[in-house]
Amino acid sequence: MPSKIKPLFFPLLLVLYEISTYLSNDMYLPALPDMMRELRLSTQQAQLTLTSWFAGSASLPLVMGVISDRYGRRLVLLWGGVFYILATIVCAITVNAHVLLIARFIEGAAIPSMMVSGYACIHELYDQKEAIKILALMSSITVLAPALGPFLGSIVLYFVSWRGIFWIIAIWALIAVLLLTKWMPETHPLEKRQPIHLEIICKQYGRILINKQFMLRLLILGFIFTGFIVWITAGPLLVIRNFHYKPIIFGVIQAGIFSAYIIGNYLVKYLLEWLDIKYLIGAGVGVSLVGGLLALGSAILFPFLIYPFICSMVIYSFGSGICFAPLNRSIIEASDEPMGVRVALFTALWTGFAVVGSLIASFYFTGTIISIAWPVALAIIFSYLILTFGQFDTHS
Repeated sequence: MPSKIKPLFFPLLLVLYEISTYLSNDMYLPALPDMMRELRLSTQQAQLTLTSWFAGSASLPLVMGVISDRYGRRLVLLWGGVFYILATIVCAITVNAHVLLIARFIEGAAIPSMMVSGYACIHELYDQKEAIKILALMSSITVLAPALGPFLGSIVLYFVSWRGIFWIIAIWALIAVLLLTKWMPETHPLEKRQPIHLEIICKQYGRILINKQFMLRLLILGFIFTGFIVWITAGPLLVIRNFHYKPIIFGVIQAGIFSAYIIGNYLVKYLLEWLDIKYLIGAGVGVSLVGGLLALGSAILFPFLIYPFICSMVIYSFGSGICFAPLNRSIIEASDEPMGVRVALFTALWTGFAVVGSLIASFYFTGTIISIAWPVALAIIFSYLILTFGQFDTHS
């Protein structure tokens, strides 16, 4: 393959694999009521199938970063893919609720192998503007998983049970991993690899944790992400169980919300030519703030009308799409520590916000719009306050 094509081909293959990992959370959402009936799950247990996935994904990034800095990016990603595929197959065949939760945790724990190693490769392959454009492109494609996953899952449910959804995801991941085996570059050569010294690694992570700019940027992105996770966790139950819409309608609603995110990401490559990264981030957070406040207002004023709230979430999603890629790159650029360590800590903390969001939805969702709207609004308010008063500086 020509050298000009290969660097772009790898991000697209990484996206293909990443979509399969996100589908393991999004494609089976319409099947939650069926899973609850077959496995005799309570509402809280059903939501914990999401939480356990996020908990798994937050458990190993720091380890993955160290291993990828020592042994290379390819080894970590490809072996992680093997464990992800096996765990997904277990989800498809189990008849025990506890086994399902364990398999979901392992499934999530395999995700950092892709997030850390794969995105370390991206940041090592491209300079700032190129990386932001590539990240925006990748994000606009990967968001098809939450956008179309529920819709695809609802279609699959017309033909097979919820187990068929996990089989489709496992086969998808297998194809992606096999392609990555052939085409993934190794961006961390042998001469840059160092022995693992626990004391040095702890100091590296410690320096990042006290790096003000790294943490401020991460908090802004993390709170925005928390709002999304609250919706992703509780949204299907709100729409399908409490408002009694069919699963395919929830799929259409989800597609609309995340289509706005795709449009926001698409605009980044044009806005980047006119706006400094700092202003691009500010614009995105500002739009998301409007969406979050409208979501809260609509929930208070129209507690029995779901569509004003959905329209507000579309605005929230659009603003998030504008600021996601610039925030992602600026977080990584805020530190000079080894790339694997930087991406690993970013992934661990970012997925930690996902765990928090899913726990909030699991324990505070009451079947009402307001029980989703207030965490979403609170999360984006925190992001806005940090951006406004946190001495955020993209040039440091």
